[in-house]
Amino acid sequence: MLIIMSGSAGVGKNTIINELLSEYNNLTLMTTVSTRAMRPGEEQGRPYFFVTLDEFNAMVERGEMLETCPIHGNMYGSSRKILEEKEAEGKVLIKDIDVEGTLNLKKILPDVVSIYLKPKSKEVLRERLIGRGEKDIDLRLKRYEYEEEMSKHYDYVLINDKMEDTLEVLRKILKEETEKRNAKLSV
Repeated sequence: MLIIMSGSAGVGKNTIINELLSEYNNLTLMTTVSTRAMRPGEEQGRPYFFVTLDEFNAMVERGEMLETCPIHGNMYGSSRKILEEKEAEGKVLIKDIDVEGTLNLKKILPDVVSIYLKPKSKEVLRERLIGRGEKDIDLRLKRYEYEEEMSKHYDYVLINDKMEDTLEVLRKILKEETEKRNAKLSV
């Protein structure tokens, strides 16, 4: 089972995902492959597998990617191998992915559970981006309206105003969706 989570940069996707990962033993991150540069505090495989553009293109040519998408001048994609390996281990996967990647994955994997996190407002989002030290806020906010419009394609749309409230709703969603699919989440 694959759960995908999207939303504008700074909405809190990774914070929410990390909290859920700490709560459930068999929930695991489906790491995205990216050509972007590693940021301070990141490491290979967490939250991305960082590769060169040539390496990325070679993976695409070998059919190793489920989907790919350019964002902010970099390439991002979902590895078929990671999905297959983790599902074979009985894991429930969760993935942070952009709106185009979501649409692409839903075409290939129609049983995916899609969740879109919204900020309370664009102004709140701007403040979050400033608070995390984002250097290119205007570039991040440029996609805001487009991403919000694309939220209509998601199974669930949640406003992430208070993290604990968002997590409470997500726990209920995960319980319901795993039961529907005969998957199990263990605490």
